[in-house]
Amino acid sequence: MRAIILATEKDFIFDEDRPLALVKVCSIPLIARILNSIRAAGIREALIVLGFKGEEIRKMLKDGEEIGLRLFYLQAGGYEVPVLKEFLDDDLLVISADLVIDTEFVTEIMKIEGNVACYLNDRAIGVYKLDREYSRLFQYDFTSNLSKILEEIEAESIKLDVAKMEMEHVELKRKVSPICVKIDSRNSIELAKRKLVFRTQKGLHFTSYINKSIEDHLIYRIAEVSWITPNRITILTNLLAYTVATLFLSGCMRIAVILAYIVGILDGLDGKLARVRGILTKLGYIEHTFDMLYEQTWYVCFALSLYFLESSYLPLVLGLCMLLVDSFVRHCYMQFKETMGKALTAYTNFDRAFAKVDGRRNVYVLYMVLFSWIPWLGKPLYAMYAMLTHSSVTAVIYVIRAIQHMSAVDKAEGLKGFLKLVGKPD
Repeated sequence: MRAIILATEKDFIFDEDRPLALVKVCSIPLIARILNSIRAAGIREALIVLGFKGEEIRKMLKDGEEIGLRLFYLQAGGYEVPVLKEFLDDDLLVISADLVIDTEFVTEIMKIEGNVACYLNDRAIGVYKLDREYSRLFQYDFTSNLSKILEEIEAESIKLDVAKMEMEHVELKRKVSPICVKIDSRNSIELAKRKLVFRTQKGLHFTSYINKSIEDHLIYRIAEVSWITPNRITILTNLLAYTVATLFLSGCMRIAVILAYIVGILDGLDGKLARVRGILTKLGYIEHTFDMLYEQTWYVCFALSLYFLESSYLPLVLGLCMLLVDSFVRHCYMQFKETMGKALTAYTNFDRAFAKVDGRRNVYVLYMVLFSWIPWLGKPLYAMYAMLTHSSVTAVIYVIRAIQHMSAVDKAEGLKGFLKLVGKPD
């Protein structure tokens, strides 16, 4: 499948001397977000139909090699049959460049059989999916009679209400509505920003929702600040995280746990900012490895701090046990996802429900805060008891559920039958 991007309009929203396709939402030009979405969905070639000051778009994107695409250009009203023949002899995704869309939206449209015209509130939004046989009909007058052709496509295609679209999002671990907003006013830009920010919530845990309002407010404010990037937030988060470890070892328990809570909020910002801007890199996922390193460092330093405070080996024993159990939980989770292709925390309704209360860093930090700052709850050592208990319950539930799900798949695929057939115990 190939894509045609219609980038013909002038910026009438801010009344600036530039193409509408270069208007930015969350620091990303509209056309850049569209191209990134189609690339992530598997489309590698796109024809951009240029209009007002189209040379600015061509200058920015060039031939597309640097962004993993092969780009071609046509001037609206022009007549270049060789390029059109190449593009119109394939299934097509036609997208107007005045939209904020995401990869999930593109992926869902590509799955639909037949010719499709997308609508929102009974209004055509400028997204069409055309079969090869149908697209060939427009080889000789696509750009010269663009408006007329789009009207014809709308009349003869299946009408899809994008407001009713819903899909299972693997990374977010829940059903979501794909993003599709028509940018035709400043209010629509604000609507798109709100939708993008709202969709960033990844965590299922109750602590994620405690932090959500703060994180969303911060993301909404910094999304338009181009020099603030997810990688820079990650670096800042890690610097503060090891400051927390140092404070633990220095005996500044109360300050350390508050800063640890702030680090937890910052840690949620880098991924959210990347999702708001729609550009998720492979490199960005290494962040989780660095997260694990500073989290485990916290647990060690917290136990050492309690050892110095209590003059007892008990905190060290509890800390060692907690580290072992937490490491087991992480490995069980990652091994399940790698083997089954889906997160254990999103596998069934029960698993989703347990994922809201399982043991993880954010809740462990809450224990540290509560037992360090509220005297009537007890002394900070009780936080280590709570952390070990919570992580142990999580480990038991995770391993039982993982065994159940994996065993069920083995049975469904006939592997248990083969073991029985050859006389091996299952």
